Amino acid sequence: MLKIIKNMRYKYRVLIAITLFLIVTVVSFGTIFVRSYIERNTELRVSELSKDTDNIMASLENTFVTVYKYYLATQTNDEVKYIVENDVGYDQVSAITDAADTLSGNNIVSDYVSAYTLVNFKTGTVLGSRGRYPTSEVLNLDEIIDIYDTYIETYTKNLWIYIDSEAPDKNSRDYRMTVPISGLDLILFVPYSEVTPYALFVINMNMKQITTDLKKQLQKNQDAVLYSADGEVIFSTNDELVKLIDQYKLDESDETSHILNIGKGKKVYVSRSTYSVAGLQLYVSYYNEGLEIFTNIYQVFGFVIVVLLLLLISIIVFYSIYKPIHAAASEIAKENSEQLLPGEDELKYLTNSVKRLDNKNEALIEHTTNLFAMRLYRNELTKEEIDQYIYRLSLSDKIPENYLIITLVLKMINEDTVISADEEKRICTEIIDELKRNVDSRKYFLPMVYYSRSVVAFVETKDTEEFREIMLKNYNYIRQYIYNKYGMNIGIGISRPYTNIYQINEAYTESAQAIQLGKIDTGSFISRYSEDSGFALVKYDEDKEQELQRALRLGDKESAYRLIDEIFANLIGQKITRDNTIPILLQLVNSIVMEAQNSGLGMDVFREEVKDIYPVIIDYHDLNRVRKYIKFNMIDPVIYKQNQLIENQSGTIMATIEQLVESKSGNITLNECSEILSYHTSYIWRVLKEEKNMTFTEYVEQYKLKLAKDLLTNSDMTVGAIAEKLSYTNAQNFIRFFNKMVGITPGKFRQVSRAKQI
Repeated sequence: MLKIIKNMRYKYRVLIAITLFLIVTVVSFGTIFVRSYIERNTELRVSELSKDTDNIMASLENTFVTVYKYYLATQTNDEVKYIVENDVGYDQVSAITDAADTLSGNNIVSDYVSAYTLVNFKTGTVLGSRGRYPTSEVLNLDEIIDIYDTYIETYTKNLWIYIDSEAPDKNSRDYRMTVPISGLDLILFVPYSEVTPYALFVINMNMKQITTDLKKQLQKNQDAVLYSADGEVIFSTNDELVKLIDQYKLDESDETSHILNIGKGKKVYVSRSTYSVAGLQLYVSYYNEGLEIFTNIYQVFGFVIVVLLLLLISIIVFYSIYKPIHAAASEIAKENSEQLLPGEDELKYLTNSVKRLDNKNEALIEHTTNLFAMRLYRNELTKEEIDQYIYRLSLSDKIPENYLIITLVLKMINEDTVISADEEKRICTEIIDELKRNVDSRKYFLPMVYYSRSVVAFVETKDTEEFREIMLKNYNYIRQYIYNKYGMNIGIGISRPYTNIYQINEAYTESAQAIQLGKIDTGSFISRYSEDSGFALVKYDEDKEQELQRALRLGDKESAYRLIDEIFANLIGQKITRDNTIPILLQLVNSIVMEAQNSGLGMDVFREEVKDIYPVIIDYHDLNRVRKYIKFNMIDPVIYKQNQLIENQSGTIMATIEQLVESKSGNITLNECSEILSYHTSYIWRVLKEEKNMTFTEYVEQYKLKLAKDLLTNSDMTVGAIAEKLSYTNAQNFIRFFNKMVGITPGKFRQVSRAKQI
């Protein structure tokens, strides 16, 4: 069979091959196409739902941020500052009224605030939407003090909390004398500028208005559930969605989008978005029932249509391929001594004819010239080899009297954006094509090439002023073109003028050096090489390295980013040669790699293999890009993995906290605990909430209470001695604490306990 096909004429082989190819393609990929159609529709639905969820959450965030900024700004308002700092009597009605008008929202945020209260511990007064009265008359003062004590130790100056409780009847006196803290509240410690604030702003959010706005943004067949930071349901349009979230434990998943198969061909798409400040979580769902059924019906119909059109497609493709071959063979035969014989294979005839054509190929010459240019920039050629290239490529008549090298690098506008090497190469190739269309590069000795993650151009120079004028004009065009099309800035380095064609590598090195010494912390720029710059040395800061490694161990992304920025700011702010910069960068990378190894994370933690990271550092032109590269590819994955490991050790860390509190007899603060255990305060607070469902202050109080009961029951120590052991400033403070927690005084507790023992 193969022999018969081999002996057939070209046109019959083409027809058979096309027909077989189409049959195999349709049969093999028909089912895959249908499944791919379903998956694309699913991905589109998930993507749209995710965008809707993010848009709704962005709207909520905007509301909360507006309220937060407004009340933060009120602290600088003269009327409010006067009320905060002074004990204003009832006779100063205008001062109270002016402050109340400001705190009410002034129609700026009042729609989203149901109540506001200023609790001033310094003056002992409360001013809010329910009136003004002494703090001693506040019915829920203990709750307010607990909030103050809980968060003041963490140096948190503002926070969002959600309290699921019912407010008193509006017609009762309790309603007016209770500071409203039910629902979602914004707490601001006042004054904000002082280390130890003495007053609180408590702002109750109007959830009815917020949920009304949220409902208006939901699309058809969409439902939503809003959770507090503690997992309490604030609002829900469908209780079934709440059950699904609990059933599939979506709150425990790291994924933000889910597809739930709930049976009978029904699917529910669920997307989640989180407000990082208030800790709210929004789930939005979309119910879908008929996509698979609809697709399966048309799958069969489409397959039948494809089979019916198979023969027609084969014929069309056959003539599309065969006709130009036949026409070309006939045209060549008219001018050729060797004629096309009847029944002869046209393809074979064309092949033999092409072999007799001139061997020169413009594409091959261009490729060889590009290779010649890159080998010159890499300094890989001897003088004799350069002469050989010039002869083979017929470049002798293009050697200029004067020339210089220009190097162009791309710069991301967004600090956090990272571009891959492949994407950068694609963009630079398009830029080269654009420049070739606008610049007659054929007259130049060397073409523009993409080399070392940059565009390198060889430019002939004659008149210096003319070159400057042309360069400025082209620079503005290139800068605008790249910004409009790719949203990027550029950096351009220019070497000194040269006359010796064998010094191209030296000229290229100067152009790259000029980029490094340019204003790389700004937008687009042109920088010329200067002989008297770039010789400063920068000593490697080992203290910064140790701080960075500690931040990585603690999973502290904010500190790690800050230290990286400081190291690079030091390099950017000084004139330092590329050769002196590279060892510093390599040592920085090595310190991050060593920390990953010492922490047991391994080399796989980085987004790229370690062997691929070092060439990026060595070949750099722009220090800002290296800084973003290290953050994205090294710092971010190490911090993420380290935090995962720390989370998994919460039980062990809780035991360590218990031992430390016991060894200190409860006389320890959260900051002292953080410093001794080398963990961030927020992490210790989170461990206690997960393991004990307590704050650090609550846990220490419970320990002190337990120790106090034991000493009162099993020792003869006086109440004063026990108070001193527990580090209370005086016995009265200890007695108030004990009475608040137990309901009776320490002395009464000792009598009751000893009576029970008898």
